[in-house]
Amino acid sequence: MRSLTLLSTALLLALSLPVAEARESKSPPLHKTTSSLSRTSHAKPFNHNNVRPHHTVKQPSPAGLHRPQTIASTRVVARARQLIGIPYRRGGTTVDDGFDCSGLLVYLFRTEAGMKLPRTTAEMIEGESKRVGRGELKPGDAVFFNHNGRGNVSHVGLYIGNNRFIHAPSSGERIRMDSLDDHYWERSYTTARRFNG
Repeated sequence: MRSLTLLSTALLLALSLPVAEARESKSPPLHKTTSSLSRTSHAKPFNHNNVRPHHTVKQPSPAGLHRPQTIASTRVVARARQLIGIPYRRGGTTVDDGFDCSGLLVYLFRTEAGMKLPRTTAEMIEGESKRVGRGELKPGDAVFFNHNGRGNVSHVGLYIGNNRFIHAPSSGERIRMDSLDDHYWERSYTTARRFNG
């Protein structure tokens, strides 16, 4: 009796196997399913970026590690653009009073990046900030100048990209944008520092 039960079970399994294989062979190939999906996508927008295999894990990109510094620099530059036209004032560090050259950078980095910079140009250069070569300048870097290429550093501005910088020039003038390619600034350019990265 037991052998009869085993024989009937084995026979049932043998008969059901070809049926299962036949069902699998009738299922449409993957490329046909994809093409029908693309045809229906005309009716409704489809975001291909959301389709990922379940086994993949998204790794953070190395560039993402520097994102906070990039955001801070972008904010500093954007705020500096808004201050163009504010009068120069020796010792000034506020919008209401006006700014001198280093006071402008102290204000920008304090309000937009939450950083406390040294108050004078000499202290900014002597601090622990990163020294940056002329060819490595990025928006948000501080650019330093002396007078006509002579003497100690006496002026600082904020590099904003494309060889341009924003600064508070001197008494009687207003915050403005200038080019490092200008003959005077090119001759007076001394060094640069990066405070946030």
